[in-house]
Amino acid sequence: MTRIPRLCLLLFFSLFLSGIAHADTVNLQPGHGIADLKPHLTYTSDPKASLAEILKQFREGQFGSDMDASMLATNYAPEAWAAVEIYNATLDDGRDPDPFVLTIDLPLVSEVDAYVVRESGLTENLLDYSIFEPFVPEAHSVTRLRTPVFTIAPQERVTLLVNFKFGPFQSFDIALETPVELEASAFAAGVGGTAFYAFTLSCLIFFLGFHLAMKNWIGLLYAVQFAVGLGILAYIDGLWFRFFFPDNPDLQSPVGFFLLFSLSANGFLISAQSLVRNGKRTTLSKVLAALAILPVAGFIISFYSPGTYTAFFGYVLLALMFAAVFVTSMDWRKREGPIHLTGVLISALGTILIIAMIVTIVIGSRAELIPATIAVKGIFSILMMSTMTGLTAHIINLRRNHAKAVEAELTALEGEARRSQELLVAERNYTRARELASLRQRQLATASHDLKQPIMSLRMNFDSLAEHVAPEVRQRLKEAFDYMEALSNDYLRETTPGSVDGAQEEAGEIEETPAGEQEVYEVALVLDTVYQMFHEEAVSKGLQLRRVPSSKTIAVPPLILMRIVSNLVSNAVKYTDKGSVLIGVRDRGTAIDLCVLDTGTGMDTDEIEAFSQAYNKGETSTGHGLGLSVCFELSRDNGMELSCHSEKGKGTRFTLSIPHAA
Repeated sequence: MTRIPRLCLLLFFSLFLSGIAHADTVNLQPGHGIADLKPHLTYTSDPKASLAEILKQFREGQFGSDMDASMLATNYAPEAWAAVEIYNATLDDGRDPDPFVLTIDLPLVSEVDAYVVRESGLTENLLDYSIFEPFVPEAHSVTRLRTPVFTIAPQERVTLLVNFKFGPFQSFDIALETPVELEASAFAAGVGGTAFYAFTLSCLIFFLGFHLAMKNWIGLLYAVQFAVGLGILAYIDGLWFRFFFPDNPDLQSPVGFFLLFSLSANGFLISAQSLVRNGKRTTLSKVLAALAILPVAGFIISFYSPGTYTAFFGYVLLALMFAAVFVTSMDWRKREGPIHLTGVLISALGTILIIAMIVTIVIGSRAELIPATIAVKGIFSILMMSTMTGLTAHIINLRRNHAKAVEAELTALEGEARRSQELLVAERNYTRARELASLRQRQLATASHDLKQPIMSLRMNFDSLAEHVAPEVRQRLKEAFDYMEALSNDYLRETTPGSVDGAQEEAGEIEETPAGEQEVYEVALVLDTVYQMFHEEAVSKGLQLRRVPSSKTIAVPPLILMRIVSNLVSNAVKYTDKGSVLIGVRDRGTAIDLCVLDTGTGMDTDEIEAFSQAYNKGETSTGHGLGLSVCFELSRDNGMELSCHSEKGKGTRFTLSIPHAA
């Protein structure tokens, strides 16, 4: 009878242990694998334990949820065990066992051993990988390690044990996939990897060719830097081992350390070159160039101690190199030209991401928001694109500014030569300013004279046909011809030899003229004339040109006021696509404000200031950039004040302040 209680106690204890072992069991669904096994893994770190001891520890619940494998605990690859129990929940209806493949994505791992332990005690060694052995294509799926196909029967429970000896990365992904799922994931990974390398190589070739053509040594050094960086990414993905030395695993360590230390050495050279001024090296430039010796020393040390300590030394040099490149590149851009805020922010973000990556590698962070290889490639892409874009744009801007400066200098030299030639032809007692003014007068007189004859001819033809034209049309045409003749006669009078002195005398006479003798007229005369001139043009554009009647009187020269208002209304109609243009006056007590308002595209402050200067015009303008400058000049010369208020996308208001008639 004592046997029965013992058997019951033993059965209960076995069931208790079974419950502990199976507490974290992962259930397989029919026809599907497990895309991410990592959340279900438990870990231990006992390098000296045998497989049987590790299995016993797992079944006794001695594994933990966190992996304790410090990178700097030893000069060799840190080691850890991971385990999970898997149960095939498929009904046992006599079907064949389900096939599966275990895949592990762990960049630069030193060694990996994977075992599956069945309930019968049968243990299968699924994977026995070592970086020190020749490349085996069958053990790889693109950039991941993979096991051969193994089976798990319906209702079967197996224990999966994996032993890792890590490289520089402790972040990994592990999945249990069916052969069909493996084929699909391998295809996606292959396409993604090919696209990444094709894109980055294309960018590098363009960047290198551009800076070769520009003969920019800083750009060439950056091209070499990113080429080395791309080589490191290819090394992390195992492409060097796969394609260049698959039968020589002894080259793995030297090639890796060469790429690592080459990246920091070339970075220090970039920093040193960035501080060269006028072909001479500064003291700091010499110090940074000397720092490039440290990566060389590190590479030599790697032949004697190719372990984690040497790799950590390489990471420290990388951090110093990135900081030096960031600081010196800012100094170089300041000396070469203005620094754009966007470039500074992108460079700062890239530096922060790189430092964060190095810290993550060193401390073995397990946050793993994204896989390590994708994080590294993302950071590399950000740095490469921001640096290439910023540096290329900066060089283009410098070349463009240089070309503009040269062009401006050539233009100035041509102008100086032209002015010197004009001075030789002109009388020697004339100053250069008077000679240029005389030249402008002759040009304006010639143009006015040439225009006068066609205007007179057109007017004669119009007079002969006037009886067949409607009275209102005849009146508008008459006013237009009067206006053109008045302008032509005014230009001829002002450009007649001796007109400068005559104008001064006339100005003196005007000042002495009693206010009562000035010509006084209603401002409505000018408003009505301008309205008739531009009404048809406004209607043809679908605009509403409106004027507000006014009986206010003014005494400014009518032709001057006509020129100012017609220019303002012409611009308003021309640059307004929809809406209306309004002309009117407001009595401000001491003066009258003549306003021209439109609902056009509007201008900002810089554009108003620019367009108020002669020969400055907008991109869409077909004129000569004189309209607004003429308006401002005429208003100043005739005792009036012209102001402008405008908002982009809302419209513009010009206000001309005119003194009351005495």
